[in-house]
Amino acid sequence: MSAFLASGALGLGLAFSQMVSPAPAEDVATVPGASSAVIAAPSPVSAGVRGVVGPAAGVPDAAAQAAAAVAARPVAATPFGIGSPTPLDAAAPAPAGQPASAGMQAPAAAPSSGNRFPAYTSLNVEGPYIAITFDDGPNPETTPKLLKILEARGIKATFFVVGTRATENPDLLRHMVAAGHEIGNHSWNHPQLPKIPLAEADRQVEDTSAAIRNAIGRDPIYLRPPYGAMTPALRRHIEDKYGLAMVYWSADSLDWKNRDAQAIYDKVMAQTRPGGIILMHDIHATTVAAVPRVLDALLAKGYKFATVSELIAMHKPAPPKEVAAVAAQPPRKKPKPQAAAAKPAKPAGAVGMGEANAAPRPASAVKRSAPVSASNGSSLF
Repeated sequence: MSAFLASGALGLGLAFSQMVSPAPAEDVATVPGASSAVIAAPSPVSAGVRGVVGPAAGVPDAAAQAAAAVAARPVAATPFGIGSPTPLDAAAPAPAGQPASAGMQAPAAAPSSGNRFPAYTSLNVEGPYIAITFDDGPNPETTPKLLKILEARGIKATFFVVGTRATENPDLLRHMVAAGHEIGNHSWNHPQLPKIPLAEADRQVEDTSAAIRNAIGRDPIYLRPPYGAMTPALRRHIEDKYGLAMVYWSADSLDWKNRDAQAIYDKVMAQTRPGGIILMHDIHATTVAAVPRVLDALLAKGYKFATVSELIAMHKPAPPKEVAAVAAQPPRKKPKPQAAAAKPAKPAGAVGMGEANAAPRPASAVKRSAPVSASNGSSLF
């Protein structure tokens, strides 16, 4: 097995050594933000190649089937239409002069040509279904409180965990899965993946998936890149090597920045739409304090919560846009021509040229023009 891994790693290293080692600045699209607490240095590369392991005890069949459906998507690129999952590779770089900690916003769309999976920021669903996701945990101080809040309302969430915390708190991961929640990969210690060598990016992904597998008995099928930073080349590499689809977000709570329950509530409520994916962080006490009000308000609006896999399973391609037929306009009426103006009568005794020798005509023979009536005027339009 070790010889197989070594040969495979060598082949992949040769193939991708020029992709992201590190990526040039113009190819790295980042959305920086201080969304993580203290995270330890990465561990050595975990042994083993990603394999599909059966679902752990306590995982609902529906969620497992939805996840399996996503993992079994064909390699061919998926066409995207209006309202379908938005393919995302990268966000626009921060404007000149803007600090790196300016914020974590949803990445901008980029072409998905040649990708194995779609990358998701929101989905087109029938009904008020949404997914709420939590990054950077688990935190033994705050995550258990959050799990109780979710359990009290019967809400299932998706947790994108970092490998260092997953290794330190495997029982929390098992608790999440037993409660019906979903777990995704959020790297080992939260670097911007395109800004590190490819071999290190591989370690970030591999070691985190290994930590999740060791805790719950199965590999994750989604990766949320830290800061939303990704490049097309790195995305294709991760999809092909690890079978991980990219998951982003459509509603950003900015809870890492606004450590205020009201501000968090306002951000989520203003951005949430059916089919949306909400981004929060379970490592902040202020976030956990804001969650009950956020959840209750969304439930009151009629929203229903699902895991990311369940939301993806509900996706329906939007019908093509129909061009509305332009109503035929009634023909415009042409204005009626005005009657010719009457020629002024010649004064008595006046004669025209060539008429000097003509015999005078009787008064009854002179034609008179009728006056222009009001109905023949030029005020139709």
